[in-house]
Amino acid sequence: MASPRARRISLALSLLGIMISIYLTAYHYAGIPLACPSGGIINCENVLNSSYAYLLGVPIAVFGVAFFAVEILLLLRMRSEDALAIWNALGIGFVVYFIYLEKLVGNICIFCTAVHVIVLLLLAVTLYDMGRH
Repeated sequence: MASPRARRISLALSLLGIMISIYLTAYHYAGIPLACPSGGIINCENVLNSSYAYLLGVPIAVFGVAFFAVEILLLLRMRSEDALAIWNALGIGFVVYFIYLEKLVGNICIFCTAVHVIVLLLLAVTLYDMGRH
């Protein structure tokens, strides 16, 4: 089982990740403005309006909300860190794919990058904590 400290850190990261994902989902469905530069290499609008921003017609941000919701459930109900490590490793696989898609678009979304970093940190916290046992 995860140490209390690792669990707190992971919960905080997951809450931040789900908030960012909800914000990006709201951009898609409610049209709220993005607090992100729209010129140069950093251009959230180009990334989020590209055809790559959808999977099966659903904004990828919605899958981000689901990812972090499952992460929180695993953290709250976890009996073994193995499931959490596998889930986070799966998340890293998707992050690599999403970074590739940003490369295809030719722009970077800073909010997407923040989510990518959070997923990487979640895996790092889990593996570090597992190594301490």
